[in-house]
Amino acid sequence: MYLIRWSFFFVFATLSLLWLMGSLGWYEPYSWQYTIRVAGGIYFLLALAMSGVMSIPSIRRKNNHTPGSRVDWSFIFIVVTISLFGVSLWFE
Repeated sequence: MYLIRWSFFFVFATLSLLWLMGSLGWYEPYSWQYTIRVAGGIYFLLALAMSGVMSIPSIRRKNNHTPGSRVDWSFIFIVVTISLFGVSLWFE
């Protein structure tokens, strides 16, 4: 259940941050669809990094109390990526 909760949090936080930056004038997006897809791509890179970093044996030994943390965070970032790409389809 916490996977879904974290995923919704990251999607909501990303969209809120993009909206806040657009409304304050710090960022003028020419296309919201493109901007949200770039954010989704960044989360995909985070998922790849988390799965790679957590597969290092020395880090796995330090985090022995949560053996599934690599899979969980990678999965959360993949779900956020898919959700952001889905949301970006509304801005066409």
